[in-house]
Amino acid sequence: MTLIEVVAEVSDQSEAVMALVQCIAKQFPASSVRCGIGTTRLRRFYESRLGWLGPASELYQHAAESWDEEASPVPTRPAVPTELAAKNPQRDSDAIRLNLDDDVGLGRCVLWIEGGPVTAADRTWLRRALPALRAIIWTRSGGVAAQLSRWLAQSGLSTRICVGLAGLAVLLLAIWPVSYRVRCTTLVRPKHSRIVSAPFDATLLSTHVQPGDAVQRGDVLISLDGRPLRLELETVEAQIGQVLKERDVAMVGGRVAESQQAKLKIRELNRQRDLLLSRLDRLNVISPIDGVIVLGDLNRSIGAPLETGQAVLEIAPLNEMLIELEIPEYEISYVDKGTLARIRLTAAEGDPIEQPIDAVYPSAELRDDQNVFVAHINVDNRAGTLRPGMRGDAIAYGPVRPWLWSMVRSGWEKTLWWIGY
Repeated sequence: MTLIEVVAEVSDQSEAVMALVQCIAKQFPASSVRCGIGTTRLRRFYESRLGWLGPASELYQHAAESWDEEASPVPTRPAVPTELAAKNPQRDSDAIRLNLDDDVGLGRCVLWIEGGPVTAADRTWLRRALPALRAIIWTRSGGVAAQLSRWLAQSGLSTRICVGLAGLAVLLLAIWPVSYRVRCTTLVRPKHSRIVSAPFDATLLSTHVQPGDAVQRGDVLISLDGRPLRLELETVEAQIGQVLKERDVAMVGGRVAESQQAKLKIRELNRQRDLLLSRLDRLNVISPIDGVIVLGDLNRSIGAPLETGQAVLEIAPLNEMLIELEIPEYEISYVDKGTLARIRLTAAEGDPIEQPIDAVYPSAELRDDQNVFVAHINVDNRAGTLRPGMRGDAIAYGPVRPWLWSMVRSGWEKTLWWIGY
């Protein structure tokens, strides 16, 4: 494999310098081969035997002192032929210095071959290889910016024209119409959910479901302890029996007032008994809808007292979900029903969700210590990819405005407000 092929195989400038030096060192085993890369001064220095050397090295310092010798540090014209200079061309053992400068930039590359015999034939093939080596080394450097500057220099465009083109590009970018982007956070909630609460004060006896379980309407969710209710029912029934006897005695004795009071007492006790019987019939709390248990792990609450109205479980069908968009207060004027939104959830895989907003709530809410307006989007979840509580980010695409206006609007308005306008 030839020298040019070896150097052309690598994709990085540093690796190209290493390949160049090592390949030439094999051709001249008795010589010391070194190479430096830089601009107006030496930046990096590589020696065939010692590798990359720093500024503390004597070889580096010696190369830096002779960096500007025998060549202009900044080429002023393109396509200048590379010099193959020898200190004493009449002798085959003289040191050789090769200047592989970038023809269209500030870059410089210098190669030294010292300490061994170099024949006239060696000088000839080195001279022929220089243009290709120069092109390979400098096309491996600088990234996009360096390649662009090199292309502009090769095309012959003046600096004034380049600056004008750049200014025109910036101006076009500033006035280019784009949709104003409102960035907001999102939260996934079930579209239809029901909170199951304790129907009366009682003790939790057992639980029959756990979060994630699918339930049907009418399935038993939890069981309440009915022993206190049964004891109270027996007491009430005993009181009813006693009052009945008192009423009968009053009626036989002709005491009409006492008889009427006994009837009222019996009516009150009957109502208490009916209430207790109703509660005994509701000791098993059932599911009001078909769905999945999304909240409520009661295994650790067995035996705990429950109060009337205390939420114990949440049930929701998960085939349709709501994605809530939390829109910052200062951006609400640019978002309305029908505004297209692009949503990417943190835990969801695949393509982002793109749908128009279905509704915007009229009043603001305080969430995470920020005043936000909430909008929502209905999403079909028959695939089961969305789960309640998922969070993510969204972009709502508002009206079309110049790109520059979209970028500076928020900061500009805050600045005007701060200075009093």
